[in-house]
Amino acid sequence: MRILTVALPALLLAACASTAATHSPQQLQLPANDRVNVSWADPASFSEHSCDFAPGGRDTEWVRDLAKYTRDRAEKSLPADAKLDVHFIDIDRAGECIPRMGGEQIRVIRDVYPPRINLHYRLSGNGVTAADADAKLLDLAFTMNPPGLPGNSDPLRYEKRMVDDWLRKLLGKR
Repeated sequence: MRILTVALPALLLAACASTAATHSPQQLQLPANDRVNVSWADPASFSEHSCDFAPGGRDTEWVRDLAKYTRDRAEKSLPADAKLDVHFIDIDRAGECIPRMGGEQIRVIRDVYPPRINLHYRLSGNGVTAADADAKLLDLAFTMNPPGLPGNSDPLRYEKRMVDDWLRKLLGKR
């Protein structure tokens, strides 16, 4: 029995190490675009601790979804001759993961767990940089504002709303 209690953790540790060593590095940006480029820091460094711990990197797929959303929304509002580069430094999604029976986790949305996004952006046009700054997005009233259409179950609805507000302030309403 004693051998089992020592050997089992050692085997699990070895399995995790070999999985990490064979895991290919994840691309941390969307494919290049002429007008809007979005990249992000390693999601392992984010304040966010996602509820989805599935193997194969699915855990960070939400970052790519948020990056695509940011690019698509910015392209719609960006003037024709302008270029925007956005880099997500840190993201902490709305809510908190709570463990349940059977090892499953769920995200509980409460006003004490607001969404936060720290990013760096560069806005330029005609070869001139108009803005090169950091932005800290925070929505303390995220539970007070309706998340859009009734029945909106998008898991990133609060973060997307913050991105929309930030782009509206940066680029104006178009």
